[in-house]
Amino acid sequence: GVIVESVGIKDQAFQKLFQGYIQYLPQIMEYHLSHNATIRFTKFHYITEQILKEPYDEQKEKALSRKFSDLVFENIVQCPFVEGAIKFLEYFSNRVPLYLISMSPEDELSKILEKRGLQKYFQNVYANPTAKSEVFQHIISQKKFSPKDAVYIGDSSEDYQAAEAIGIPFIGRKSGKEFPKGSFPVFNNLDEIRAFLITER
Repeated sequence: GVIVESVGIKDQAFQKLFQGYIQYLPQIMEYHLSHNATIRFTKFHYITEQILKEPYDEQKEKALSRKFSDLVFENIVQCPFVEGAIKFLEYFSNRVPLYLISMSPEDELSKILEKRGLQKYFQNVYANPTAKSEVFQHIISQKKFSPKDAVYIGDSSEDYQAAEAIGIPFIGRKSGKEFPKGSFPVFNNLDEIRAFLITER
């Protein structure tokens, strides 16, 4: 939602994944959409046991995960970049260390980055199940800088809350998700964010 226009892709994948349970689909989607920061495996577990009232085990998890990854992968590989994304990455990757934090599983994320040629821009990439606030703390401790010397760009209220918990300045990118009211800048695309950061510097 920050680098590529991926909002809605995972929502559609959840709908297709459970389309055989049409009578439960509204309840499933309500749960999915209200738990944006919850990893997919936790969602699969809850939906299967609490909504569908079916047994859940490792085999079931692997099957759901494989189908979900297949539904998501091609769409994320093919969706357009956010306006100004490549310019932003090329400009800042030559000046400051960039890190990518995602809720996607590591193997899936690696394939997406490889397909889109994005690995070269990041010093490190972090995937689930590590919490975003834990990643921030790890990077800050490892690189020995103050949270105020960093900036986190996100597209959801959960992103803002993770940054706020550590004291990292936050910039929002409008992708269609709701932000809490706060004293942080919000922009439409990465061209606007790049211009803002250059000016602020």
